[in-house]
Amino acid sequence: MSLIHEIAQGNTDALEQLYKQYKDRVYRLALSLSHDMHLAEDITQDTFLHVQERARTYRREGSEAAWIIAIARNLTYDSLRRRSREVTGDIHSFEPDGMLPPQSAALLRQDSGQPDPASNLYFLDLLAFLTGDEKELVCLRILAGLSWKEIGRITGQSAGACRKRYARSLEKLRRNLVQPSP
Repeated sequence: MSLIHEIAQGNTDALEQLYKQYKDRVYRLALSLSHDMHLAEDITQDTFLHVQERARTYRREGSEAAWIIAIARNLTYDSLRRRSREVTGDIHSFEPDGMLPPQSAALLRQDSGQPDPASNLYFLDLLAFLTGDEKELVCLRILAGLSWKEIGRITGQSAGACRKRYARSLEKLRRNLVQPSP
């Protein structure tokens, strides 16, 4: 029986285990899409509350990870839409103060403790070169670690289309990384 099905039966230990297993991936995704550490923390908590509330509706069509990441993605976009109504300006603009706090930088590492491609402090700045859809693909693949099939289900596109758009997004990032010689 999956952890989500155990949660549906009221097993709080299963919820705690699921939280420990996915909290970093959910946080990294929410942070990369929102560029707001506090909002990402709130979304992480809200994601697991939604998992608990909706565990009975879970269908084994996809992986637990894809279902949880889809919830986090939707909550992030809902929060950004609400915020954009409250504040004028571009919801995707981000003015970094130069560095992430150590605990946030640590969350951008994989469980092995080795630097992840996303662990560089400028990773969030690099995403600014991408459109919202491009950013989402890169985050779902790199930060959430989802398969092309899972990403396709979440975005409503074929796995092949996602793979092509991802390759174009990475090429766009590479072009923006190339700096002119002095």
